[in-house]
Amino acid sequence: MAIKKHISEIADSAYKSDLSFDVITFECAVPEKDTMMAYTAALQSKAEHPIAKAILKALPPITLSDYTVDKFEKIPGCGIKGLVDGHEVIIGNIAWMKSYDFYYDESLDHLNEKVVIVMIDDRYTGCFFITETTA
Repeated sequence: MAIKKHISEIADSAYKSDLSFDVITFECAVPEKDTMMAYTAALQSKAEHPIAKAILKALPPITLSDYTVDKFEKIPGCGIKGLVDGHEVIIGNIAWMKSYDFYYDESLDHLNEKVVIVMIDDRYTGCFFITETTA
């Protein structure tokens, strides 16, 4: 429990500090890139975290009214999840994603950048590489 509390405190500090985030690059692991980006944007639009805002800024604009988001849930220190047009979308850090049984490129574990993974319908679909900046 102490580790989970510590991770939650780190995540919460992003709300309370002058930190902001930028997306360095984006990697899509599926041929349905447009769908993956749209579902990611639709779910991230419900989040208020600075990392979610950075990801939204990096994605092409979508018409949010074209997508239905249900069962939105934020998991402090981990990420967010919900249903977008009936598809389960989970967006979060590697530590949280390891609790799900799915394949991803394990070389991501050894990067210095923050990595935000996107999973749609229990399938790894891509990731965002994030850097911290100060406001």
